Amino acid sequence: MSLEGKNRALFSYNNSERIGSQFIYKDFEKTKSYHTNFSTSSFKGVSFRGAHLKYCSFVSCTFHDTDFVGTNLRGSNFTGAHFVNCIFVSVTIDKAKFKDATFEHCYFVGTAISPSILKNNSSEDKIIVLPQYPPQDDFDSELIQQVEKLRANDTIRRSNTLHCKNGRINTLTLMILKEQYSEAELLKYLPLLPNYITTQFYTVSYLKMILTKIKNSDTM
Repeated sequence: MSLEGKNRALFSYNNSERIGSQFIYKDFEKTKSYHTNFSTSSFKGVSFRGAHLKYCSFVSCTFHDTDFVGTNLRGSNFTGAHFVNCIFVSVTIDKAKFKDATFEHCYFVGTAISPSILKNNSSEDKIIVLPQYPPQDDFDSELIQQVEKLRANDTIRRSNTLHCKNGRINTLTLMILKEQYSEAELLKYLPLLPNYITTQFYTVSYLKMILTKIKNSDTM
């Protein structure tokens, strides 16, 4: 579905009570939520790309494999929240509260980190901070070429997981994938993605799930 065809109001909440909700592989892209209570809710495989989540309560929420890209979290409260394998790229977090929030293997790219985030998450395996996306030269040229070929697949391209809108390769995704797969494996499995992806997806975690399925099929 194109962005023009998305019903962004579906996951936009204003002055609402969503305590204890479960959101699994939901697309919040460019949605707008204000003054909503999401406390104790769980988010798994969710995309908050370009979303506004301002002055909301996420107290004691859990976020697994969730992508925050260009997300505005101004004034929201994440006290006691738990983040696992999440991505924060160019996120606005001014006036947001992260008291006692914990992180496990989360990436922060081009995002200012408040002292309250670092207080209990100082080890390198909890928060990986990058000023910008990794240089494309850090990756094998053949791998870059293979990812470029996947741009021809409309579903993969529109996911923004491997390709950026400005024509660049999403090297952060490649960096994350290389933690789980060798370059040889990626060169083998990436060309098979179009055969396995049958629906629009939005997160790196979904891409990893499909690659795992391809790898398991290869070893059977």
